[in-house]
Amino acid sequence: MSENTNTKLAEELDNEIKDVAKKLFQDGATLGELKGITPRELNAVYQMGLGFYNTGRYDDAEKVFSFLVMFDHLEPKYWLAAGAVQQVKKNFEKAKAAYVQAAMLDIHGPKPQYYVAECYLALGQKDDALASLETLLEYCNGQDEVTKEFRAKAEALKKKILG
Repeated sequence: MSENTNTKLAEELDNEIKDVAKKLFQDGATLGELKGITPRELNAVYQMGLGFYNTGRYDDAEKVFSFLVMFDHLEPKYWLAAGAVQQVKKNFEKAKAAYVQAAMLDIHGPKPQYYVAECYLALGQKDDALASLETLLEYCNGQDEVTKEFRAKAEALKKKILG
């Protein structure tokens, strides 16, 4: 190939990368959307991952949930699932990071904060666990059953930590 052809190919690739980056970061697209993967297809993959998780096939579930957070980084349930796999595998730092992502996407959802607290406890960081529980109790005030359940669990865990 000539130097001119290489330069032209490099410029085309650079423009494609810039276009993808714009769609991802400025327009809020997901990689799945750019690749034409539908929410229905992602949900089917999620269901497969849950099947792996529920049958103890954690390495397979980890691969599935890693795929999901890569192709739809804006869906909190994918981050929760990724965190759950890491937590059950006792990779508490990775689990905590995934749960924090879920919490940022679902600020009023109680699950991520509760699971972050569990990870902090597993890491021996009681003060941080208490802070996570306080955040849950302060910001998660919904009246749905899940919120009520996790608020009660948070209160109980907080009492246990405080002795």
